[in-house]
Amino acid sequence: MTYLGYDALQKKYRANLAAIDELRDILKPHLGQVAKALVTEYALQSVFIENNPLRLQDARAAFAALSHKIFNRVNLASLDAADLIHLDLPTVDKGVTLDSSAMAELKNHIVASQWIAENAGLHPNTPSIDEKQMTELAALTVKGTASEAVYIGSWGGRVPLGGYRRAPISVSSNPLVIFPYHLEVPACVKRFFDWRDMMHADNKVHPLILACHVMVYFAQIHPFPDGNGRNPERMAFIRSINNAANGDPAELVHTVLTSQSNQESNLGWRNQNPQS
Repeated sequence: MTYLGYDALQKKYRANLAAIDELRDILKPHLGQVAKALVTEYALQSVFIENNPLRLQDARAAFAALSHKIFNRVNLASLDAADLIHLDLPTVDKGVTLDSSAMAELKNHIVASQWIAENAGLHPNTPSIDEKQMTELAALTVKGTASEAVYIGSWGGRVPLGGYRRAPISVSSNPLVIFPYHLEVPACVKRFFDWRDMMHADNKVHPLILACHVMVYFAQIHPFPDGNGRNPERMAFIRSINNAANGDPAELVHTVLTSQSNQESNLGWRNQNPQS
């Protein structure tokens, strides 16, 4: 089993997890469509928490352009993660917010999320991406954005996109947090993936509880150079991550389970009311 308070929370939220699983079973025949339906919203949430100013209408415009140029023409799941960074992403119509770095970041995250969604549908019940794919997706997410400068001008020497940091790091949200020394990062990441695979094989751990623990573990390694902005949502997220790392994952688990339940309920309603 997992630890640091997660076991107790899995027991506490047993009924909630059962309800989520029931909804998931209902949606399982439509797994591919469900995963793709979440792509736009997930990608937007992912960049928004990093202080990206774009909104839902921008994400929808970006997804429409990407669907027309790439998703409807290319079997994305047949590509390696390393191939994604070489895709020629389309320009989005003028009606969206004008911020080239922010739009590049959003498009990159949509492509990465779409690739993950399509692969998840083809490979159910697997641990998800491996370390090589993680670094390749990380490279994609910063291509053409202002964060590229952080890799180029990184203290300790230039870091290739998707490469691990080459210097010690601290975060302004909590200067007292000590992250692994940069020379330790590759070994820490390897141990992380070994642990994730072991935990995935333990069918006593609910996937959502494990997902919370995986997120906290990975965040405490902080393997990549940090070029992200700050906003209240990001600070609240960091607080819940820090609390979980210090042995109190209650806020994080509650937030994740509530969000998952709401998303699945919404998707179930959409599935029953496709014209709405």
